[in-house]
Amino acid sequence: MSKLLLPEIKEALALIKEGEIIQANEAFRRLFHLERLPVSFAKLFENLPEDFGLFETCAKRPDGTHFEAEVVFLPFENSLQQLLVRDVSERRATEKMWLQAERLTAMGKLAGEIAHEINNPLGGILLYANLLREDLPAESSLLTHVDKIIKLATRCRIIAKALLNFGHPEDSLEEWVNLNQVLREMFSLIEDHRLFREVHINWELEKGLPFVQGNRSQLEQLVLNLIINAGEAMQGRGNLFFRTKFDPKEEMIILEIEDTGPGIPPEIQDKIFDPFFTTKTGGKGTGLGLAICHGIVKRHRGEIEFESHPGRTLFRVKLPKIHLENE
Repeated sequence: MSKLLLPEIKEALALIKEGEIIQANEAFRRLFHLERLPVSFAKLFENLPEDFGLFETCAKRPDGTHFEAEVVFLPFENSLQQLLVRDVSERRATEKMWLQAERLTAMGKLAGEIAHEINNPLGGILLYANLLREDLPAESSLLTHVDKIIKLATRCRIIAKALLNFGHPEDSLEEWVNLNQVLREMFSLIEDHRLFREVHINWELEKGLPFVQGNRSQLEQLVLNLIINAGEAMQGRGNLFFRTKFDPKEEMIILEIEDTGPGIPPEIQDKIFDPFFTTKTGGKGTGLGLAICHGIVKRHRGEIEFESHPGRTLFRVKLPKIHLENE
């Protein structure tokens, strides 16, 4: 064996002859889970280099697993080629995490500016809507319309506040929050929206649910985003299930929101919590709703997960019971 493939060489090294790997050190065999040689060079990589040098590609193991690889392909003696391979999957994941953090920081600044600009006019809308409500007689048919204006403007203020929290999340998690109450209040804000007019609502809320110690405004935004997400998925028709329960074994309060929409396609399920990822077209979605939900749950030391197949999608949020229970 060539001296370049001595056991003390830690990097994964191999020699190639006529398109086959004929020699490899222990690090190479371990990296690719190889039991025997020779093996076809083409079977181990998705894209083969056209010339010598450094390239990146997806490496394939005989057992079907993959990893991101950085490869150095160089000539060797006697018409052989040498191959140096490094698994860079972890490094790529770290780079992706830092890139995402930079994008979140930039989005946070933009969100803060937007929220600041729209908060003042929203305050004016609410002020004049409430003044109008006071001036209308109790029997006026216009009261219903004014109440809807107040509800929807209030919802906009909640969203604006969430945008501020997205860039600069509130650190205080001191409030005791009744999750059942939050769920009912958030749905009451949007129940008159066209998305929910033909949706059948199923309430399965556990009585005596323990309080969650956290930030009420953030938990309100979490619930509101999940409800709106479910309504948009069903496009105004179907069944929507709201569930809460307490798991005494894990000491977790569990919130579930399930819809009977088309489901989340398998090919995008690993991306739905990524910032800026959206399947909505025509500028109708920012791709921030579920990213905000994920951030809120993590700040509350909880977990968020989902199950989805055609005709059913369920989001499950688990939040810790930190101290007291609701008597």
